[in-house]
Amino acid sequence: MMKTLRRPQFRYGVIVIVLILAWYFLFSFRPIAMSLRIALSDYQLLHPGSSPWVGVKHFQTLLFDYSLFWKAVQNTAVYTLLITVVTVPLALLLSSCLAQVVRGRAFYQAAVFMPVVVSMAAVALMFRHLMDPNGILNHLLRDFGFPPYKWLVGADSAMPSIAAIEIWKGLGGNVVILLAGLLAIPKEFYDAAEVDGAGTLQRFRHITLPLLSPVLKLVIIIIIIGSLQAYTGVIILTNGGPARATLMMNQFVVSEAFDSLRLSLAASASFFLFFATLAITVFQLRLMRSKWEY
Repeated sequence: MMKTLRRPQFRYGVIVIVLILAWYFLFSFRPIAMSLRIALSDYQLLHPGSSPWVGVKHFQTLLFDYSLFWKAVQNTAVYTLLITVVTVPLALLLSSCLAQVVRGRAFYQAAVFMPVVVSMAAVALMFRHLMDPNGILNHLLRDFGFPPYKWLVGADSAMPSIAAIEIWKGLGGNVVILLAGLLAIPKEFYDAAEVDGAGTLQRFRHITLPLLSPVLKLVIIIIIIGSLQAYTGVIILTNGGPARATLMMNQFVVSEAFDSLRLSLAASASFFLFFATLAITVFQLRLMRSKWEY
């Protein structure tokens, strides 16, 4: 034991671990603990030391007496469902096509990935001009004889429009991850299945999907967590409108904290979002538990 303690590698490892733990304590664990204290008290911004302890009162207020909170929950759930349902099959299709490409794969992969590296603020500003009622897209629709579309100003069209923008921007990252998983599957499995007479759909169903399931599970978790945390694009494109049709959970938290100065309600809502995200992730991990190894 003493010989191990004297080794430089051991001391270096201890220093690295202590610095990492200190970083997480200062910027993760401590803020979470402070947020929990704010959520469980009637927080007074000017006199935080005299904030009375109220327990789960603010959680009860959100769950039973605050319709705007449930509007944000509903919008976030619809937004997450839209992005997940569209992105997963589309990314799987594009990655399958790229896996069959031999020459120029790097170029197509870079082209698909390009929107991912662009700032969300820049993307949102660009599409806000394109989808303006007098913008380029509506001018094109008029030129082809179609009526103009409301895009971001309609209560029924704003959510699908924002989801479509987010799908376009984030699709490349999911394609790259799925492509890496597809290329890692041994080609011998496909050769053996082809010898046995399996068709393209059969090989995809019985070989690709089972062996790709760990990567596919990762992609779905990333999509869901990213969608639940939507903020920047929604703020720039619609600012939660029209008529609260695109009000998301993160915007609700920020508005309660910094516009209405109801910090305890905001902290309670953020913990609700955290536990909802955790529950969805754990449920998904158990539901999509892989039974395949290679």
